[in-house]
Amino acid sequence: MAASLAQRFRPGWLLTILVAAVLAVLVTLGTWQVQRLAWKLDLIERIEAGLAAEPLDLPATEAAIQTLDHRPVVTAGLLRFDLAIAKGSQQKGGIPGARLIVPLERQDGIPVLVDMGWIPEPVADHLDATPAPIEALTGTIYLDHPEAKPPFRPANEPEFRRWFWSDTEALRRWTGMPDLAAATLIRSPDGIERNPPIADPPAMTLSNNHLGYAITWYGLALGLLVIYLIMGIRARPKSFRGLS
Repeated sequence: MAASLAQRFRPGWLLTILVAAVLAVLVTLGTWQVQRLAWKLDLIERIEAGLAAEPLDLPATEAAIQTLDHRPVVTAGLLRFDLAIAKGSQQKGGIPGARLIVPLERQDGIPVLVDMGWIPEPVADHLDATPAPIEALTGTIYLDHPEAKPPFRPANEPEFRRWFWSDTEALRRWTGMPDLAAATLIRSPDGIERNPPIADPPAMTLSNNHLGYAITWYGLALGLLVIYLIMGIRARPKSFRGLS
């Protein structure tokens, strides 16, 4: 029976080469996703440990701030509400709104943007205020300033004080702060907040879909192999009929 099956398996060299090439690509992609999964799990573990750590004093320099992604920090300075902007679009309880972003000027370091929390529409009602000093501001640093505009994101509208992505260089020009940090300090909530701006607890912002991607690529490879085997089994030659 095995010999008969082997005699019937005639996939042809062209199909074999094509399937082998595609299989190599699919298996390579699956293996890459497995490697990415290990890297992401390690990164998530380190970030979760950082989120659970005690707040650090916010460093003075850009280079030092860039090492503190997802780390709780504490700082002080002057909140420039006169330069506040509304960022993005976000609903809370079904009510449309945005994030209130306020530059913080510091005597002991470079300025940094502070996400004060969610504000409802119309956001313009929350943008006009006078600067206010703050002695202790606790929050979490997020390195959420992409180098280029993310796909499908609306263009920023500085003339309306509405921003949809953190264009660091444009924000530096608009605020008049050339050394503004390329990071955002997400303010930690002070108990249960009911009046805007409403801050959110620190949270993991990284997604981890690599296991699903790996299963998909390996599954496609397995499906292709099955199809190849089925297509390669041809009808037995007439000389073998009736001999089994």
